[in-house]
This record gives sequence, structure tokens and C-alpha cells, in this order.
Amino acid sequence: MFAKLYGPDDHQVLVKLDEGDEGPEVRFYFKPAGLGICSSALIFKDDTDDAWEKAEAAFASIDEQKAMVVVGEIKESLAKHFSDGQST
Repeated sequence: MFAKLYGPDDHQVLVKLDEGDEGPEVRFYFKPAGLGICSSALIFKDDTDDAWEKAEAAFASIDEQKAMVVVGEIKESLAKHFSDGQST
């Protein structure tokens, strides 16, 4: 498995294990109200077996509850730093 999709249509979160520019990553995709699709990643620097094992373990540990908590915290941070009066 390389991707997990959680949540209802209007609050979906996609979690994807992939190769990023700096090595393996676990990336969270989501769409806050009033914005386009956003993403944030856990990056495991260096393209080594050890980095991939850590990324795979992190990805395996993510369930729906954890994904929603992570994205909720990111949305709160975005709202604090880029508030335009809209609800996130």
C-alpha cells in the first residue's frame, strides 16, 4: 500500500508514501475551506534503506484518527498565519 484516503467527500485527507526531492516522505494532502489543495510532508532525508524503513513505519502507523489530527493542526497553523477572515 502506498496511499490511504480518509474522511467524507468534503473533508478528505490523502496520505501518500512516496519519493520526495530529499528522500522518502509521507505526504498529507487536504483542501481547507477557501483554499486549493494543500500538502505537508514528513521528510526522511537521504535515499537509504534506513530512511525508507522509517518512512514506511511512519506511514503504517497512520490511521484515520491520526491523519485527521495532523491535518487539523496544520489547518490551525495556516489559519493563524494566513487568516483572511474565512473559516478553515
